[in-house]
Amino acid sequence: MKIPGYIFLLLPIIELIIFIEVGSYIGSFNVIISIIFTIFLGYYLIKSKIKNISFSMMSISNIQDMYQQYESSIYSFLAGVLLIVPGYLTDFVGLILLLPFLRPTLSNYFNFKHQSDRSNRNKSNIIDGNYRDDD
Repeated sequence: MKIPGYIFLLLPIIELIIFIEVGSYIGSFNVIISIIFTIFLGYYLIKSKIKNISFSMMSISNIQDMYQQYESSIYSFLAGVLLIVPGYLTDFVGLILLLPFLRPTLSNYFNFKHQSDRSNRNKSNIIDGNYRDDD
């Protein structure tokens, strides 16, 4: 999945517009407080998920259970990173990633995209040719 380069240019502009609009309704002090709150929330999520990953590596009992733990930890870690990035749009996406009922849908989507990319890549790597040994 390739992310177009203009997304990285538009995201800060969109976040700035949202900051200005929300700040006009709730005030600049409340905007700053909400940014600080989400940064601490994101930091807490990242810190707790890193501890969970290190503890779960010590007790590997079932491969499927381990996969589900890592999948949950990865989504929570990504949500923490998005919450640390200042902006209401990234905070919204981070909070969406924290919802447990959306994680299986996201996992199926990304697994499907990854499998289709892998199958297309394998088809393009086939080289048809003849070999002749002249010895």
